[in-house]
This record gives sequence, structure tokens and C-alpha cells, in this order.
Amino acid sequence: MSDPLSTLLLDVDDLRAVIADVGLDSFMDELITELRVEIGGFDEARVEHQIRAGFNYESAEHGLVEWMPTMVVGDVVSVKTVGYHPANPTARGLPSVLATTALYDTTTGSLTTMCEATLLTALRTGAASAVLTNVLASPGPVTLGVVGCGAQAVTQIHAISRLRPIASIIATDIDNSVATTLEARLPEDIASPEIVDIDEFNARVGELSVVCTCTSVPIGKDPVVDLSLRRQDLHVNAVGADFPGKTELTIEDLHASVVIPDVVEQCLIEGEAQRLDRSELGPSMVDVLSGAAPMLVGEFTVFDSTGWSFEDLLAARLFRSHAVRLSLGTRVSLQRTPVDPYDPYESLRPSSGEVIAELRSSGDLALVRDRA
Repeated sequence: MSDPLSTLLLDVDDLRAVIADVGLDSFMDELITELRVEIGGFDEARVEHQIRAGFNYESAEHGLVEWMPTMVVGDVVSVKTVGYHPANPTARGLPSVLATTALYDTTTGSLTTMCEATLLTALRTGAASAVLTNVLASPGPVTLGVVGCGAQAVTQIHAISRLRPIASIIATDIDNSVATTLEARLPEDIASPEIVDIDEFNARVGELSVVCTCTSVPIGKDPVVDLSLRRQDLHVNAVGADFPGKTELTIEDLHASVVIPDVVEQCLIEGEAQRLDRSELGPSMVDVLSGAAPMLVGEFTVFDSTGWSFEDLLAARLFRSHAVRLSLGTRVSLQRTPVDPYDPYESLRPSSGEVIAELRSSGDLALVRDRA
């Protein structure tokens, strides 16, 4: 008999195997569909979520560790734990975002799954931008601008390309070595990005129908882009603001746009919306995808994407479903599985392993207690 409290560990090799089987494009397509359907049909009576909380610190350097919980009532609790350390890529050769997601059964409270979420976070953030872009950008191929050419830029471009043809890409980054390698990191069959400095980007913003800002701008620094020369129908995916005091757009651009928060309370704390009053916000992501919001195509819109824990649950659930289908992952006994649930010391006895095995083969609790 298998351990009723065993935990399925799914690491980056398992995710690689899933994507090798499904295909990167198909996995992104499935994730986009999950977000579009589940968020478009979001039911507060079925799904409970909390804004993320955690520790922000300046010592030894600027960073944070946060947790992001969501519950599907009567089914599963998902808690993603994420660390954000912007110095990681240059100082240590590590991603600026490192994350894992834990899934818990709401009947027993057992930890059923622990999975890689660093790549999943980038994938679901790109998928969310793609879903909003498809609804809010003017019809037809998009001319795409990207501010910040790091890891998140790759999934933003890839995801949008799955829903809209990309006619051209203009990209900029303060680190030219990162900008010039962007094309090599993109999937095949996507338009080659034209790399420009920020001044040229700002001067040419009128050529763009969609802009994605995905930077690691320091707290309190000036906005990273000036959209004052924009088209009236520009859609912006503002992905980088995920920390109090960290923003990417000018306040003038925010006031001129319809700001669409993914999670209202969270965006007011650490998104672009932290500089706005609640009354200045437009409809939420749920309102837009459910059809409850008025038609906004042709308007100047900003998707304030701070990252929603429900998206993390959907991404982890998709990963797990494919991993189980392919018999991937490693099962471990992280949690105590006693024969006698009232005996806290049972697992400490030398014979406990034999006892548990015998119980599971015989089902005779009295016999096992005698043997223990």
C-alpha cells in the first residue's frame, strides 16, 4: 500500500520532461486557456485568495521572500513561496526570482505536491499578459515594444505570439549584453527584436500597439519609459512593479490610461496602482475577462500585473497533471504517517518501519501495537 501522506516532488527536470512531451508552444497554449477560462469564470464562492505577504529586507542586500496563498474550496490549497533578489543575475548568476509551489489537500491537510515554480512563474506571467493583450489590443498583428530584456521578456513575447501575430519588436535594456542576447533566447519563428536605447524607444513609442515593461528597476528610481508619444490605442502590460516603491510608468501615463489591476488590493500596495486612489482604477482583470467591463479596445490601457496566486495554482495544477500522466516525479514521506495517530513517538522506535509495513499489509492495528 502506498503512503497515504506521501508528497510528489516535481523538479526542473520533471518540468523539462513534461514540456519535451507536450511541446513548449502547446504547454503555453494550455496555460493561456486555463487562465482565460478560469479567470473569466472566476467564482469568489469557489476560490478564496489572499494578497501576498512576506519579508522585505535591505540586509545583506535588497530582497524579499513572500508567500502567495489560494484555496479552491473543498479541494486544494496552493501556497507559492517566492524570493525576489534583483542582484542575483549579475552577482551570483542566479535568476532574480526563485520560487516553489506547495499543494495541500483540504480534506486531510496533507502536502500532496511540491513543485518547481521559477519557470512556472515566468510562464504564467507571460500567459496573463497574452490573455489581456488579446482582449484589449486593437485587432490584427501587434507591433510590440519591450522594456527590459531579461527572463520575463522571453515569456511575454512568446505568450503574446501564441494569440497574436507579432509584426515587429522594438526592445531596450540598460544592460546591452542582456538586450543583444534576447533573440537567441526566444523560441523560433518569432520576429527578430530591434535593439535600441531608451531614448530611441521613447521617441518611437508611437509605432507600437503593445508595450511590455518587465524590469528590475530599483525602489524609488525614475520610471523606466515615457509613453507620452504613444498611440491612443496603446495597450501596456506593466509586469515589473511588484514591490512597494518600485514602479515603471510615469504618473502622467497612469492618469491618462485605464488601469486594470490583476488583484486590486495587491496592486494598491505594490503595483503601478500604488500611486493611485482606488477610485482611479479601471475594471479588474476578472471584470475584463468575464465580460463585465465595458469594451476598452481603442483605449489607452495598462494591465497592472503584480502576479496572482490563483494563476500559480493553475500553473502548478497543469504541471502536476502532465507529470502524473507521465509517471514523473519522486514520492517522499515528508510528513509523519503513524500506525496509531495518537502516538507521537511511534515513528521514533527502531521497529517503526517494520510496524508500518506490516499494518499496511494486514490492516490489524492491535497486532501492530503488540509488535511495537
